[in-house]
Amino acid sequence: MASEREQKQLEVGADALSHRLTDVRSALGKLILKVETDPTMNWHSFLDSYALITGELNSLLRQMRHEKTPVLKKYITLPLILSPDRDEELVKLTEHRVATFSHDLIPNYLRTRPEPEIENKYAAIENRANGCSQDQQQKQISVIDKVTRETLKLIRRERETMETNSNSRSEVEVTYNNEDTMNLLAAINNGKGLKTMVPVAAARQSPVPVSQQMHNIKAPSTIKTNIKAANTAHPYQR
Repeated sequence: MASEREQKQLEVGADALSHRLTDVRSALGKLILKVETDPTMNWHSFLDSYALITGELNSLLRQMRHEKTPVLKKYITLPLILSPDRDEELVKLTEHRVATFSHDLIPNYLRTRPEPEIENKYAAIENRANGCSQDQQQKQISVIDKVTRETLKLIRRERETMETNSNSRSEVEVTYNNEDTMNLLAAINNGKGLKTMVPVAAARQSPVPVSQQMHNIKAPSTIKTNIKAANTAHPYQR
C-alpha cells in the first residue's frame, strides 16, 4: 500500500515538473526566436524576456521543494531498451533533438555528474582556493570589485552616449546629395564637366602644346588647280 502511494506521488510530482520544464523551454524558445528574427529588439525587451525565464525557473525550483514532490535524489533512472535504430516516438517526444537511444549516447543523456576530467579540474580549483589565506582572498575580492565598478561606469557612459546620439539624430537620415546626383547624371548623359583627353602617343610625338597646335593649323581658303591645255604634248609621246 505504501509503495503504491509513493508510486502515485512520484507520478504526480514528475508530471508537475514536466509542465514546469515545458514552460521554461517555451520561454527560452521565445527569447531565442526574438533574438534571431526581431530587428527592433532592444535591451529592455531582452531583459523582459530574460525576467520571464527567471520567473519560470523560480517556479520550477518551488515545485521541486514542494512537500508533495518526492525527493528525486533517491531514485535511479535506468534504461530498459537500448537500440541504435531510429525511434520515431523518441524523435517526437524530444522535438527532433534525440533520434536514437543507443549505448554510446546513454552516458551523456542520463549523466547526473560532470565528466571525471571536469571533476578533477574543479577539485584542483577548489584546492587552490582553499590554499589562499584570508588576506589574499580579501585583496582579490577588492580587485574584482574595483574592476567591476569601473566596467559598469564605462558601460553606463557608453549607453548614455548612445542614447543621446540616438535621440538627437533625425528619424530619417539623409544618405545622398541631390546636387551631386544631378551632376553625375549630366556627366553620364551629356558629358558635362568632362575634359577631352589627348592621346598619349600624339602628346609624345609633338612637344608643342595641343592648344598651340590647334591654333597654328589653318584651313585652306581656296583650292588651287593647274589645268593644262588638252593639246599640250605628252612628254613621252612619240
